Amino acid sequence: MPGYIRHLSGTHGDTSRPRVHVLGLGSIGTFAAHSLSEIPNPPSVTLLCHRPSLLDAYRDNGSQVSLETREGQRLDYKGHDLEVFRGGHWYSSAEAANDGSPETGTIKNLIVAVKATQTAAALEQLKHRLSPQSTILFLQNGCGMIDRVNAQLFPHPTERPKYIVGVISHGVTLRKSFDIIHTGFAATSLGLVPNPDVGQETLESNYLLGALPLISTVECHRLRLHRCLEKLAVNAFCNPLCALNDAENGFLFTIPETRRAILQEISNVVCSLPELQHVENLRDRFAVDRLEATVNAIIDKTFHTTCSMVWDMRAGRETEIEFINGYWVKRGKEVGVPTPINGELVAKVTTRNQS
Repeated sequence: MPGYIRHLSGTHGDTSRPRVHVLGLGSIGTFAAHSLSEIPNPPSVTLLCHRPSLLDAYRDNGSQVSLETREGQRLDYKGHDLEVFRGGHWYSSAEAANDGSPETGTIKNLIVAVKATQTAAALEQLKHRLSPQSTILFLQNGCGMIDRVNAQLFPHPTERPKYIVGVISHGVTLRKSFDIIHTGFAATSLGLVPNPDVGQETLESNYLLGALPLISTVECHRLRLHRCLEKLAVNAFCNPLCALNDAENGFLFTIPETRRAILQEISNVVCSLPELQHVENLRDRFAVDRLEATVNAIIDKTFHTTCSMVWDMRAGRETEIEFINGYWVKRGKEVGVPTPINGELVAKVTTRNQS
């Protein structure tokens, strides 16, 4: 991150720059919104507030998005546009206050950082503003959200927006709305999801794929499915067991046998997936010993971190278990690989969440 503070001005009337909308303003969505301001010749950014109280929260934070670096430096960016969802429609913040007309313009670039379980419902509110010329970047935990979005919102391949998946490995904590702490520097990897029914875009022709690698915190390489699955393997061990034990990540060092058993199931599934059989050194990459080393390194760095599923359980919110361990159960059934431990974790988290 640059070691200075820059203030940007931007309004809905500014058509000289590309515009990026951000849906989901928790820690990752706020981090994405802040990072967009790091791009040379940055885009105009619209923050999509799903409840009116977020407008007040933005103003209470000085009408800016704030990030505190690991070194304690504070970086603030101003000039965002805001839209608020009210009465089934999206309004610019000014129109919402004056009972004006709702926003109906096409959204060209959209970053989605809502919970996996909320993805389809959140996008349904924006479906009429999305087209095949739109691009959606999914920055979320889990796998399988795009399948649900397609089934519920965009069943016809030629009518779908373009999709990018992102894997974000940074440590980010939300101190309050629009104010985050960058606790762990890592990388964000991006990849365009192929749609065989339409022409494939290139890195240069897609704004988000071309612009985001210019941010200092984004790795400039294409994401592949196996990279998504590596992160999902880590989450499948860390999230449910910490949630069920209401524990920080360091607790995971106390259950090595469980760790190996879960990762063994995942290794068996991955090595049986037909779409990965062309991946070089697949069995080595997803060997249990290698997965354990990856998990241990992450736990060591995040020993005192409380993962998102713990917070969801404490608050009685729906968890993303269906899109984490549930994904491994689903894929295991498809390829004939048993996943009893992952299935048991799905059942236990779901039952605890409903009690």
